[in-house]
Amino acid sequence: MNVASLLIAHAVLTLGGVRDAARVLGRPVSSVDAALLRLQSRIATPLIVSGKGRISLTLEGRRLAPHLKSAADCVVDLVRLSGGTADEDLEIRAARLSVSLLSLVRFMAVIGKGSIRAAAMDIGIGQPQLTRQMKTLETGLALDLFERSVHGVAPTGAGRELFRIAERLDAAWGRLTISAGDRFRRSDRMIRLGSIAPLGRESRVAQVLALLAAEWPKTEPRRPLFISSANSEELLAGLNDRTYDVALLETTEIPPHVDCASIFRSSLAIVGSAGLAAIRGRDVRSLLLTAPVALPSLGSGLRQKFEALVDDVLQPDERRRLRFVEVDSIPVIANLLLEHGYISLLPQWAVSGLRRVGAISLPPSHDIHLLLAWRRHSAAEEVARALQAILRRTMDHEPTKTISKA
Repeated sequence: MNVASLLIAHAVLTLGGVRDAARVLGRPVSSVDAALLRLQSRIATPLIVSGKGRISLTLEGRRLAPHLKSAADCVVDLVRLSGGTADEDLEIRAARLSVSLLSLVRFMAVIGKGSIRAAAMDIGIGQPQLTRQMKTLETGLALDLFERSVHGVAPTGAGRELFRIAERLDAAWGRLTISAGDRFRRSDRMIRLGSIAPLGRESRVAQVLALLAAEWPKTEPRRPLFISSANSEELLAGLNDRTYDVALLETTEIPPHVDCASIFRSSLAIVGSAGLAAIRGRDVRSLLLTAPVALPSLGSGLRQKFEALVDDVLQPDERRRLRFVEVDSIPVIANLLLEHGYISLLPQWAVSGLRRVGAISLPPSHDIHLLLAWRRHSAAEEVARALQAILRRTMDHEPTKTISKA
């Protein structure tokens, strides 16, 4: 890790963008981006999320930002120690500083031992190699760091100051990386399960996810299971780019390179407040044409089912009369149904037993499946089999056989 990468990454976080940091530091955008990626890789966690040309800090990025600032301040102090630069140019020069963290750690070892030979033996490398590294460090900083004698080496005044800066930088780096080892080991073994968002605590999806989260460690204690949510479109894309090993989704539009198994099947219903559904005489067509509709976005399986329903019951000119709002939040949709006169398309079980809700059941041709999906001919096939085995042992019915796409 080059110390310049620490200062560059700090500039990105402070200025709010890679391009802004590149402009201020006088570095190519590609070099700034590479420095940030290098640091994130070393600490095994993302520091930023990007969107519309700007970045925002992740929660971990906010936690680590003060330690990164401490490290960046140390890098500026290294440049100040080497002299010959006006204060306003310190960061620009620091962004080009060719000094590695490793060389500074080994410099501290040499000073601590008082001998390059003894330090080399302690580190486990050859004396000539360590001698070359120390000479490169002196050249990179344009400083004489050692007073050499037959008895070994002692730091010059600049060497003593560099030792103090290196100690501070090493401490800041330690705070940045203290959890990286655990994250690397955990990430290397982790199984990533993506899922559509559950409709609520008692939803079938929530039950399946909780069951898998509870039972997986008993089956695979050395491979942690990480569960995150997205819509069906994002889940399929995540399988393709290997963001997810396996995914629980609700669409039947499965690409050819993905295999899947049905976990359960549910009937669908047009749902609204109890009074609204009764007024419309349980007529789906009139309900669609007169009541506003709350729908998830096009990337969800439920939305795809709604589009198929509309194709079945409405004429093309009638489609244009639909009034709807897109909301990727089931609690918000539920509030729209109960308090604002909206209707929606939901699984039948999601509204069973709710007194304030009326539902018009749809024919079996509109049923929706929860599918467990994975990339064909990949290591995830083993994971999918293990997850299905858990469900077979613990659910009141077995997942159906694998659905293979030609």
